[in-house]
Amino acid sequence: MAEEDTLIAQNTPRVGVILCECGGIIGNQINLEELEHQAAGLPGVVYTHHEAYPCSKDGQERLRQAIQDFNVERILIAGCSPRLVEKLFRKSIQNTSMDPGYLMVANIRELASQLHLIDHQTAFQKAMSIIETGVARLTTIQVSAPHYGKVQKKALVIGSDLRGLSVALALADKNIPVTVMDKADKPDDSIPNMQEYSDRMVGDRIRAAQNHPGITLLNDAQLISVYGHPGDYTVNIEQRNETTSVSAGAMIISNVAKTKTLGSGHWFDRSRVKTQTEFEIELENGLQGGGSLALKDVVFILCAEESQHQHCSRVCCNIGLKQAIRIKQLNPDTNVTVLFRELYLSGIGGSQEAEMIKARKMGVTFFRYRQQSPPVISDATIDIQDILTQEPVRIPYDKVILSMPLIPAEDTKTLSTLLGLPLDEYGFLAESRIRLRPGSYTDSGIYVLGSAQQPADTTEALFQAYLTSARALRFLNQETIRVESPVAMINPELCTGCGNCPQVCPVNAVHLERRDGILSLSTIDELLCIGCGNCVVVCPVKAISLPGWDNLEIPVQISAALNEARFKPGQSKILVLACEWSAYGAAETAGHKKITFPDNAHILRMNCSARFDPFHILWAFLNGADGIMLGACNPGECHYGMGNLYARERVEVLHEELASHNIDPRRLRLEFFNIQDGKKFSSILRDFEYQIENDMRDRGKMPAGVHMPVDSR
Repeated sequence: MAEEDTLIAQNTPRVGVILCECGGIIGNQINLEELEHQAAGLPGVVYTHHEAYPCSKDGQERLRQAIQDFNVERILIAGCSPRLVEKLFRKSIQNTSMDPGYLMVANIRELASQLHLIDHQTAFQKAMSIIETGVARLTTIQVSAPHYGKVQKKALVIGSDLRGLSVALALADKNIPVTVMDKADKPDDSIPNMQEYSDRMVGDRIRAAQNHPGITLLNDAQLISVYGHPGDYTVNIEQRNETTSVSAGAMIISNVAKTKTLGSGHWFDRSRVKTQTEFEIELENGLQGGGSLALKDVVFILCAEESQHQHCSRVCCNIGLKQAIRIKQLNPDTNVTVLFRELYLSGIGGSQEAEMIKARKMGVTFFRYRQQSPPVISDATIDIQDILTQEPVRIPYDKVILSMPLIPAEDTKTLSTLLGLPLDEYGFLAESRIRLRPGSYTDSGIYVLGSAQQPADTTEALFQAYLTSARALRFLNQETIRVESPVAMINPELCTGCGNCPQVCPVNAVHLERRDGILSLSTIDELLCIGCGNCVVVCPVKAISLPGWDNLEIPVQISAALNEARFKPGQSKILVLACEWSAYGAAETAGHKKITFPDNAHILRMNCSARFDPFHILWAFLNGADGIMLGACNPGECHYGMGNLYARERVEVLHEELASHNIDPRRLRLEFFNIQDGKKFSSILRDFEYQIENDMRDRGKMPAGVHMPVDSR
């Protein structure tokens, strides 16, 4: 046994612990000399030090010197929030013998000293527990080497409308070869823009693209498959029964939305009731014929489709205004009425406001209606309620023009599947916002603009096009892509090819590949993986690991956090697994605002709620946890896609399992937070503690009438 202990000691990394006084914010509340003394006794710790500001230039230099003098292999800095200074410290030691990935910051300011301003002893014990947990993680953690990928200096544009062509020309002018593909035989925009200058721009860009040596046009083409990873995609395109393979470093999607048709399920006379798109054809014929429009009463109904009450198409109002003006230009004696719920004019002082003023001067009548009382089309009139007098009003009509919402193009779902892009609730493509993800993961090189993402007028669409071309150019100008953050790894000797992991990957980074024998093998694209850990949880044989958040360091932290010595006699043990992008930030916010929460709650920072593993939860119960709270991002706000939804599903299953083994499922609780929810975090944790203590009394673990006091400040 002694030999085994000696072997473990020899394999334990050399850890340094640096304590930050934070200008007295920590040092005035916690005895850092005693904290340093106790930290020095932790396994693997060979160097301890405390100072006012380790993040200063002098402090960073002392850090580098300590790594050299004491041969430190891993560093724990106990101070403020990791999100504030962890990158700074890691950058400061890049040229030392230590891998920057082995440096970790633990927050003892917001989670210890600021929480217990009166009870210094509790603040000390909480800080020591945080340090012990951090050291336990550092002694077991393994970091992965950076991953690199080449960047193809080529681009693929899907859609040859005004936006797509503008991006293609901007990139081609910077010597980036561009392939433009469109499913139509020729460039087409099904949204009536009613702007002559827009039509001229489309024509000019088509001719410029056709004559540009750096642009290849593929019309009547369809995307059939996409392979590769950010910066190096291979795309197969079918054109007139022939398959063309195109390589691209970046892809820009600009397929055009279409107007929803009115259909045949309406009782009214379709010869007198038209959509804006249908009426546009009549207007064009009237203009080309040079004659007047033989209509006496024309009524526009904006937001005519019920779905537009929740989702504004943003172009219907402008189209309606321009069509109303055209009618008055063709026949000034025509009575034109615009019924509207809200007028979207793209801001005060814009061109659309000028169009409205022009229409009113020409005699167009604007009449507002309530959403609860929409216009009713009868045989000869439109019935509507005056919102001021509450009296019914009847408006005669020869022609009614309905604004119908814009809906996604037919191939939008196909593009979503092939490119791994999510759809929003209305079916439009939703480009992943890279700035909402951990900053060290790479951009995908896939960009969505125009009405593929959301309806937009010509001015806004052009702005999107120029902005997107700048983003794509910046991405393509990289020589290589570097990913430093941990990505999942698969042990091929353990993988059984069950197929669980590809189903839960939010970015399609996991694929099954055939290999000799019976079983397939899961493989992970390192440049696509975002490190959420979802695949690690669903692997039944634990063949997948995630450096930094693995199945060794997380249980070790749980054991350290539940150390009996860190709790008062009879005190309940509460463990909080907190997503660093929500619940952990909410806990820090509570500490910053000095909103206290129970000191018997020990918080472990997790990368994502997708990493909430039922095995870790059961391990915590086996190690004496009386209650476990899981803190995740609010639904729809997960930085990794749907990690919080998977967490909710797993907790529901685990509740059933706990109940079947006579364990109160209320001892496991999942809550959703955002980073500002400090008060909510404190309130929920206090309520959870009260519930857990009642359960402990029922189980005879806590004497009746005993309630551990909590600082109420």
